[in-house]
Amino acid sequence: MIIDSHAHIFSSKIVAGVSARSTMVEKLNLHASFAKGRTDISSLRDDCRSSGISACLILPTADAASVNKINTAFIKHAAGSDFIFTAGTLHPLYKDNSNELSRLQELGVRAIKLCSFSQGFSLPDQETLDLFTIIESANIQNNLRTFVILDTFYLAHEYFGTPDRHTTTPMLLGDIVRKYPGIDFVAAHMGGLAAPPEEIFTHLVPSGNLYLDTSNAAHTLSEKDFLHLLEMHGPEHIIFGTDWPWFDHREELEIIGRLLGMAGYNSKEKEKVFYGNIAGLLGIL
Repeated sequence: MIIDSHAHIFSSKIVAGVSARSTMVEKLNLHASFAKGRTDISSLRDDCRSSGISACLILPTADAASVNKINTAFIKHAAGSDFIFTAGTLHPLYKDNSNELSRLQELGVRAIKLCSFSQGFSLPDQETLDLFTIIESANIQNNLRTFVILDTFYLAHEYFGTPDRHTTTPMLLGDIVRKYPGIDFVAAHMGGLAAPPEEIFTHLVPSGNLYLDTSNAAHTLSEKDFLHLLEMHGPEHIIFGTDWPWFDHREELEIIGRLLGMAGYNSKEKEKVFYGNIAGLLGIL
């Protein structure tokens, strides 16, 4: 089985808005023409089935006022499906994070997606630290393991005009991973989309509660640097993700499979990357 752990359901407006940033599209090697029109669950399902993908984890985010509404909509996407799993989202400025987290946990949602630059918060802010404390405390009290997926676009402030302090850097993320050992963290895009590789190597050191997902990273990191991260963190802490609809599943399977082979991963280790690690975090293994 193969699970794509990093897929999106974007509106046509969002796809068009991102695609119009031609310099960013080129920098990140986004397949903008491929993404056009791929804005619903049926498109995602069709692409996955044609590529041999068994299931997907879709990743919502929301502003503070829309947390409950967005979570409800994405839970409906996944309801009764053996193909779609959904993350939930929270926000440091949302006033009811404890109850919303309890609702998500009761509904079997194990992942929380956060994107600091688009949601408008900073990792070191006290409100953000309070949010992680809520998640960690709930994990301990309920004997659960809700995990957090953090976006890591290093140049977000440059391309979206967001404040520098809202960018999740490898240094800031590494600090959070150390502060909250009771939370498993998935660093999207191998820890730093368009970040200097040396910063990723230095600040995101191997840790029992840190995973890296492969989405987009093979298109922005050099082959040498990607392989170094595979070797650093090992097959137990790498997770396959595509960043669909910006990339084609079939192409990503070929690219990541080739890189795993070059890193010396055997068939059982590749299975962990493509299925076992995310299945364990989702509680379906």
